[in-house]
Formats: sequence, structure tokens, C-alpha cells
Amino acid sequence: MKDIFTNPLIVKEMRERFRTRKTVWILALYLLVMGSLLLGFMYVLQLNELPMPGDNRELFVMTAVLQYALLCFIAPALAAGTISGERERQTLHVLMTTQLTPAQIVWSKLLTSLAFVFLLVVASLPLYSFVFLYGGISPKQLLLLMVFFAVNILFFGALGVFCSTWIKRTGVSTITAYGLAFFFVVGTGLLYVFLGLLLEELYPQQWLNDSVWGLTGLQILGELNPVLVMFELLGENLGPTFDEYFMTPWIFFTCCYVLLSVLLIWWSAFLLKPVRPGLRWK
Repeated sequence: MKDIFTNPLIVKEMRERFRTRKTVWILALYLLVMGSLLLGFMYVLQLNELPMPGDNRELFVMTAVLQYALLCFIAPALAAGTISGERERQTLHVLMTTQLTPAQIVWSKLLTSLAFVFLLVVASLPLYSFVFLYGGISPKQLLLLMVFFAVNILFFGALGVFCSTWIKRTGVSTITAYGLAFFFVVGTGLLYVFLGLLLEELYPQQWLNDSVWGLTGLQILGELNPVLVMFELLGENLGPTFDEYFMTPWIFFTCCYVLLSVLLIWWSAFLLKPVRPGLRWK
């Protein structure tokens, strides 16, 4: 913790990011969008009949999906210009002459870019108090959802920093980060649903007994999709379902995505090194 608060790059980035009007407006707009849609959805649900205890599951699902969609849109964009922005401003060479190592530079940029995203999540927690008005949602379920959001924020940030280190232009790195994030969020889900329906049509009898070949791989693919795991946490099911899993989906998802995030951060630090075997830093 002492190294974090004495890191000049973190102090500089934090001050620049949190002391601007842009930050206040983004936070206000984020809460305005979430709050307006949440209250509007509550108003529509109460038009026909009075809400009963336990009737807010749809409200909880809608709030979680909305916040996750906003995080998928914001997190990669904030991290995709961290290193490439320094290169475009021609300050990366100066930054590399400091006593900070490439790994410290990458960690500092990642931390400062994701601090604002975590602020958005924390600031939106009071909105979930509307969900607890009529019961039906446990605090444990909300806690697991926040852990799920944190893992996704870390992964999207690491993905954005990697693209920013790998690609020199901020615009291209942002588009690449969005494309890779789209593959993990949407592409793996579509592939999971397609392969599940295909196996169910080709092997209907074996599918009922969970004995068809490829089911283990299909389960792994489903547990790697953020949308499917989130709906599993929310008590909903999308696509093919299984009687049992070899590991709890959200635990498997967390382990894999944290490991992948660490790998992307290490790779970013390796690409940022001024001298690498067989390569020359530009």
C-alpha cells in the first residue's frame, strides 16, 4: 500500500482523472441513466397490479444486465488509451527513463483507469436498495454479483491495457479492445447456444442422459461466457442446461478470467520493455 500511495504515476493519474469536470459529468450521467430506467421499470410494473413480496426478480435482473452492459462499454474504452496515449503525446520515452519498471507502469495505468469504473459500481449500490423493497433477493446474491462485476472490470481493463500496449494508435486499440470484448461476451455465448442446439438435434437420446461426447467441452465454454454466468448467478438459465457441473460456474469463471487478466498484464509489461530478445522498442 505504501508503494501505491508513493507512486508518482498513480498520484498524477488519479489527480488528473478525478479532478476534472468530465469525471463528474460521466458519473452523473451514469447514475441518471441507471436510475431513470430503474424507476421507469418499477413504474411500469406497478401500473397493472400492486407489487407483492418476491416480485422484484425481474427488476433485479434488469438492473444487473443494464449495469453490466454499461461496464462493458466503459471499462475497455478507459483502459485502451493508457499506453498508446502516452506514445501519441511522445511522453512514453520520458516515462521509460524514470525508475518505474514496465510492470509498475502497466499496473499504475491499469489501477488508475479502473479506479473510476469501480467508483461507478460503488456509486450505483444505493440503486439496488429499490430491489430490496419487496424482498426476494438475498444479500449473498448481490455480493456475488458485485464480485462478478469486479472480475469483469479487471479483465476488460487488462484487455484494454494490452491492446493499448500492443497497438500504437488509441483509436485502433480501442476498436480492437471492443472487438475482443465482444467476442468474449457475445461470441462465446452464441457459439455455446449453437453447439448445444446442434448436439441436441444430432444426439437427442444421449443428450437426455448427459452422455454425448463434447458435453464437457460445451460446459466449459458456457462457464467461460460472462452473460451465461451472470444469469446463472441471477437464477436464470439461457441456452442448454445441465443437471450438474464439474465446478460451480461462477467459481470456474472467476479463476479463469483472473488468470487470463494476470497473463494479459504480464504480456503488456513484456511488450513495454525497452530491450527484448530479438525485438527493438519503438
